[in-house]
Amino acid sequence: MDKIVTSVSSNEIQIRERIGYGSYGVVHKALWQTELEVITIAVKIIEDKSQDSETEKIRFEKNILREIENLQKCTHPNIITLYGVSKYSDNICLLFEYADCGSLYKFLHRTKREVSMDERIDWMLQCAKGIEYLHKKSIVHRDLKTQNLLLFNGYRTLKICDFGTVKELVTINTEVIGTVCYMAPEVCNFNGKYTEKCDVFSFAIIFWEVMSRKKPFYEFNNLHALAIQKKIIEDAA
Repeated sequence: MDKIVTSVSSNEIQIRERIGYGSYGVVHKALWQTELEVITIAVKIIEDKSQDSETEKIRFEKNILREIENLQKCTHPNIITLYGVSKYSDNICLLFEYADCGSLYKFLHRTKREVSMDERIDWMLQCAKGIEYLHKKSIVHRDLKTQNLLLFNGYRTLKICDFGTVKELVTINTEVIGTVCYMAPEVCNFNGKYTEKCDVFSFAIIFWEVMSRKKPFYEFNNLHALAIQKKIIEDAA
């Protein structure tokens, strides 16, 4: 049975500093006054960027509902927990557990803290378990990258987040979604094929990034995204 997402009054939430961006929204640190205690959470304030197009509005709403529905399905130690849904200044807000250690990307590229090989392998094992769980539920994330992997519990626990681009498994997908450096060649090639194998490709890029502590395709840092896409396609040929 799917878990029930709680509807939370905005009066219970105190929005604090911005801590990042996610698909379709800005993420803030916040305090949530529950019946028992005040807890620190992360709040994604959904930004409606659909403008005036009715088609864009429908697509926007479907993506938000998709994120909520897929998170409702997920109860796993390596998947971010959705606490509830609220409203803030007429915007929909998603209430998540707060990652006290930030993202894996931030750890790898913005800190100099040492990490052992055993710890790196453990992170990747946790990530693989989370991906396996999603795929068993016929869910493809479509935007796996170190920015969407959060660290908890003194950097020991890793959880997958940002389900705004998640989609149930389909044979053909006409949307090209994700961050180019983590995209599988078949996605970069714009042929519309997107399966769970594309998440596995992204996992392999993440694995290399964690082991090397270098950004993917760092040697092509000055290239345009389309040029990097072409490079990925050519290397896979």
